[in-house]
Amino acid sequence: MRRIVAVWLPFLRIELARSSLLDDGPLALVVARPGGGVKDERSLLGNTRLDEVCPEARSRGLRPRQTIASARARCAELRVRVVALDAVREALSRICEVLLAFGATASFDLESNVVWLDVTGCAHLYRSEGDLAGEATLAIRVQAFVEKMNHACRVAIADGPRVAAAVARLAASGAPPNVVPTGESRAALRGLPIAVLPLAENSIRWLARLGMRSVGDLQKLPRQSLSTRLGASAATVMALLDGEDSTPLTAYVPPALPEETATLEYGIELTEALLFVVKGLSDRMALRLAGRAMAATRLELVLGLDRALTPGEPHSVLNQPLSAPLAEASEMLAVLRSRIESFTIEAPVLTVTLRVAEMVARAATPLHLFVPEAKAERALPRLVAELEAELGPGRVGTLALTNRWLPHERSRLIPIGSPRVEVPHTLVSPDSPRGSLLSGAVEPTRLLVRAIPIDDRAGLRVRVRQASAEWWTGEAWTRDFAMAWIGSIPAMAWVEIDRRGGQTWIRGWMDG
Repeated sequence: MRRIVAVWLPFLRIELARSSLLDDGPLALVVARPGGGVKDERSLLGNTRLDEVCPEARSRGLRPRQTIASARARCAELRVRVVALDAVREALSRICEVLLAFGATASFDLESNVVWLDVTGCAHLYRSEGDLAGEATLAIRVQAFVEKMNHACRVAIADGPRVAAAVARLAASGAPPNVVPTGESRAALRGLPIAVLPLAENSIRWLARLGMRSVGDLQKLPRQSLSTRLGASAATVMALLDGEDSTPLTAYVPPALPEETATLEYGIELTEALLFVVKGLSDRMALRLAGRAMAATRLELVLGLDRALTPGEPHSVLNQPLSAPLAEASEMLAVLRSRIESFTIEAPVLTVTLRVAEMVARAATPLHLFVPEAKAERALPRLVAELEAELGPGRVGTLALTNRWLPHERSRLIPIGSPRVEVPHTLVSPDSPRGSLLSGAVEPTRLLVRAIPIDDRAGLRVRVRQASAEWWTGEAWTRDFAMAWIGSIPAMAWVEIDRRGGQTWIRGWMDG
């Protein structure tokens, strides 16, 4: 039988409205719907009706559907904010994406602020001695993930989405997740009010006048006489009274590339304030990547600048490729911190957008029962990403030996994470014998950063000459490399000789 998790977010819109405020005073909100007259706080009037109020405002006698003028007459310090319906949709979509880590299909309802997750066949992954079915542990994990996103929620598991949502909405505040056993939906609905059923308002009022207060009261009535009074929703209601909930879920499909945006009420000009905003974006992005089982390989930070007083482009983009995939919030923040601290904020920042421009599947690494995890392997990707943010892309990696004639091209920097086949010349494996190189001559033991020019008085005596002409490339080389004795020092050196001009430079030393 199908098993559905329902997550009800009772204060989602209040939380969105309070995210831009610095105090926790009484708050009410008006939802800005497409095509409506309310767009922002400037379009609010005294006769505008409130859509939701926070618990503190409710304790002072304020209720939804009150006008702003009436509400402020009761509570002078009431703050009224406007929340766009698109912002609510984005928040619910973000939660769906995070919860995909627990199930295959997620869905949400914009009006009731409910997120559903199909976890059929997934509960056994969380089974333990204290929870043989695993569903209670799964529900607790889901609730912890949503609360980690700074959202209050109530969670329930049942055989269908309507039953699970009804049980979650009627649960007590702060109560643990409620798990309805398989096949017990009828009993779970028995004590709930009839308002949880998909009935029209006039049908609910008519049943209330007859003394029908709970779903259990309707379950006692004859089905044939009751069905004629329920209208178009009779078939759905009758099935729910019998504990059958086959409501389909409209699957949420996440965007190809995730991004997180923060809109600021006032422009920020300090690096510390920008880092504080980016930290919140990194935390939310890490949860979304966990839901996808993906890791980022390129991050983009888009800053929306206030160019009202400063001419120039309205946006500034920080593009940071990552040599190793990163998925943790602390790792992404460390990389972005290096770029932000060296970035000059030219104008006040009004919006901040963190986007994962490229990503790869995050490979799961099984842990050994007796061997501890190597901390160096876990810390290396973050360290390399921080160094690349400081020095620039492509400048951090490992040295590899290449099969070349020219000594200064024998070693090449290979970026960490790059496949060996991308190197333009054949690489020599560390396990290959020394004689597999094109040149079998003695190699210099020390190379100089800057070549030292020498003249004829240095007492140069060439011992071994190595021609540098690479005839297969079609290039005309005029320089040779040789091992020579420098009598004026005295020492054995690795020298470069210009055959045309006769000039000679010391490129390194031959020790031992």
